[in-house]
Amino acid sequence: MSEDKKNPPFSMGYVLRVTSNHMQKSINISIQKTTNRIPEFMADEKRSKELLKTLAHLHAMRKQLEDFQAAHSEDFKGE
Repeated sequence: MSEDKKNPPFSMGYVLRVTSNHMQKSINISIQKTTNRIPEFMADEKRSKELLKTLAHLHAMRKQLEDFQAAHSEDFKGE
């Protein structure tokens, strides 16, 4: 096996982009699935508050990720 197959080239930008894309997808999926459950908990005030707090935290996580990407945009460039 050639050396390139054992140790592919490393690029910080690529790793950061892939990782942040996976994080964004996971957060978006969680937001969608949590939002879909809103009708299920409308009659339960305690669970409804927990669900809305969860959505608020998920949106905050997404915002933090976007802010991090913007603040470190140069690090996300490259192969």
